[in-house]
Amino acid sequence: MGHRIVSACENFRREKTPERSGRMKGFFASVAREFKLIFRNGISAFMVASPAILAFVFILIFGAVNASQLQLAIDPSVSVAQEEKLLRIAEVERFDDTAALEARVRETDAVAGVVMENGAVRVLVEGNEGEEFQQATGMIVGLTLGTTGELMPYQSEIVAAKGTMAYTVTMISMLLMSLFIGGATVGLSIVDEREGGAIRAVTVSPMRLSGYVATKLFPALLLGLFGMAAAGFIIGKAALVPQYLLLAVCSVLVSGMMTFAIGAFANNQIAAIGVLKLLVPIGMMLPVSAMFVPQQWQFFYYIIPMYWQYRALSAILSGSPALWYMLLTLLVSVPWFLAILGMFSKKTNFQRGR
Repeated sequence: MGHRIVSACENFRREKTPERSGRMKGFFASVAREFKLIFRNGISAFMVASPAILAFVFILIFGAVNASQLQLAIDPSVSVAQEEKLLRIAEVERFDDTAALEARVRETDAVAGVVMENGAVRVLVEGNEGEEFQQATGMIVGLTLGTTGELMPYQSEIVAAKGTMAYTVTMISMLLMSLFIGGATVGLSIVDEREGGAIRAVTVSPMRLSGYVATKLFPALLLGLFGMAAAGFIIGKAALVPQYLLLAVCSVLVSGMMTFAIGAFANNQIAAIGVLKLLVPIGMMLPVSAMFVPQQWQFFYYIIPMYWQYRALSAILSGSPALWYMLLTLLVSVPWFLAILGMFSKKTNFQRGR
């Protein structure tokens, strides 16, 4: 009797192994097909690249991580000994003449020129850097070159720039866009399936709804991971990329909300554009608006998973613990995702029980 039970278990295991292997092959084949559809569509391919593009635009506007290191340009009137003093407080570029120095000062980044005239220090600035920059630069350069002998020993410490409100809002919005893009891109592929009639074939195939959902969530997750990593490296926040990636993993159901909302309410590309116009404010502008709301009134945002994405990003950027906000992003998104998935299954006649 014992031999029969063991034999039956072995036979069952042999039967299940090919079935599982076939399911895994089918899953990865569906994911590969998903990416082929995405990169075949020009709009979808552009959306995939948009986090990197936005990061480059961010750098052009604000500079890499809002860098605050003093940069100076000098000409031959500044001696080698004086240059050595300046090198202890700033990055220094030496130019062959004053005209080249002035041309460097006129460029877009904040660089001050230092010229010696009759033993006095003259600091050249473009004029649009702000009064605080001009006064601080003149004072630092004057004190540095006015000392005799060696400078007082000191220890330098790098402190991350806090940045302006515009800097913070723009960075968080860009990172939220990176999370949003993955779900929206895969949602457009569902619209293609509905428009071409392929979704009808899927609904009557042996594939279960759970399997179909997995083939959509996995590409959305990969695109979210790619977008967050690309944006983080480009803007000079490489040290924070692991936390960005963990947030992207915890946001997988938020991406799924966007994916299946687009798939449920748009049956062609024109309708999809309209749905995207509604989802972009919900996905990015609504959570960022909490920045301008007093803390005691922010409980109205607690039911919105994107709000917790915003809180997680704010905590990461400020160096505070963010794991709790990431977990809340995942937990709060569960009922929303299930509700949207229910609407999608009704719209497409996809039976949950299969």
